[in-house]
Amino acid sequence: MADTLAALRKSAGIALLATRMNFRSHLVHPGEVLLANIGALVQALSGAAVLMLALSASDGIHGWTLAEWAALTGFTTVARALWNTVFFGTLDIPDMVRSGELDHFLVRPANPLMLILFSKVDTDVWIEIAVGTGMLAVALHVSGAELSGPVLVFIPLALAGSALVFAAMHLAVTALSFWLRQDAMLSMLIWRLDTFAQLPMSFYPTWLMTVFSTVVPFAFVGYFPCLYILGRTDSPFVWLLPLAGPLLFLPAVLLWRSGIDRYSSTGS
Repeated sequence: MADTLAALRKSAGIALLATRMNFRSHLVHPGEVLLANIGALVQALSGAAVLMLALSASDGIHGWTLAEWAALTGFTTVARALWNTVFFGTLDIPDMVRSGELDHFLVRPANPLMLILFSKVDTDVWIEIAVGTGMLAVALHVSGAELSGPVLVFIPLALAGSALVFAAMHLAVTALSFWLRQDAMLSMLIWRLDTFAQLPMSFYPTWLMTVFSTVVPFAFVGYFPCLYILGRTDSPFVWLLPLAGPLLFLPAVLLWRSGIDRYSSTGS
C-alpha cells in the first residue's frame, strides 16, 4: 500500500511539473493566449445569448421554463469545462496510437494516463467556467429555486461527478483506438454530442432518453442532478448521482489498461 501511494505521489509530481511546463510554453506568446481568451469569451457569451433569445420566444419547452433550462445549460457548461480542465488531453489518444507518439509516455517513469491527462493545458477554459457559473446562478435566482444548505452542498459534488461522467465517456471512446485504429471520428462524434446534455431529457423520444440514461449517459451530466437542484424531485437517491462519475470512470480506466496491454506501437 505504501509503495502504491509513493508511486502515485511520484506520478502526480511529474504530471504537475509537465503541466507547469506546458502552461509556460503558452505564455511564450501572450498575445495568442489573450486572443484565444477573447475568442472563447465572445463564443460563450454569444452562445448564451442565442439560447436566451430562442427560449424567450416561448413560455418553455416540455414543461421546463426558460430559467430552468438556462440553469441546466449553465450546470452542464461548468461540468464540461471542469472535464476540459483536466481530461482534454485524452482526445489525442487515437492520434497517439496511430502515430506511435504514445511510446513517449510509456517509457517515462510515471503513470502514462496521468501524463496524458496533464499533457495539455487549455488556457481559456476558465471563460466557460465563469460564464456557466454566472448563468447557473442567475437562472436559479430567476427560477425561484430554493437554495437550501443541502442543495448548496449537492451542487459542487454533482459538478465533480458530472465532469467524471464526461471523462468516462471520452476516455472509453478514445481507448477503443487500441482496437479500432481509425476511431478519431467516433471520438469527435461524442465531442459534438456533448451538447445533447444541455437539453431536458423530456425533450427526446423515450427510446433516445433510454440511450442517454444507459449507453451514452448524458442524463447523468445535468438532467438528473438539476431535477434536485431545481426542486423537481426530493428523492434521497439523488445523493447517489455524484457517484455515477467515479463508477463510470473506473471501467473506462480498465478499458484503457486493457488497450495498453495489447499496444504494440507502430513499428517505426
